[in-house]
Amino acid sequence: MKSVIVVAMATLLFMSGNAMANSSSGSQGAKAASEAGPWIDCILPDGKVEYMPLMICKLQKNGKVK
Repeated sequence: MKSVIVVAMATLLFMSGNAMANSSSGSQGAKAASEAGPWIDCILPDGKVEYMPLMICKLQKNGKVK
C-alpha cells in the first residue's frame, strides 16, 4: 500500500512540474503576460522606453503605451 501512495505522489509531482513548465513557455509568438497585464514598451515621462506590464506603466510610472 505504501508503494502505491509513493508512486501516486511521484506521478502528481511530475505532472505538476510539467504543467508549470508548459504554462510559462507559451506558444511561439505569444506576448508575455502577468497579473498586471501584458508586457509592453512603455514611454516614461522622461522619454525613456522600458519593457514592463501595462498596469505598472500607466498607474505607477505615469507612462504611455508605445
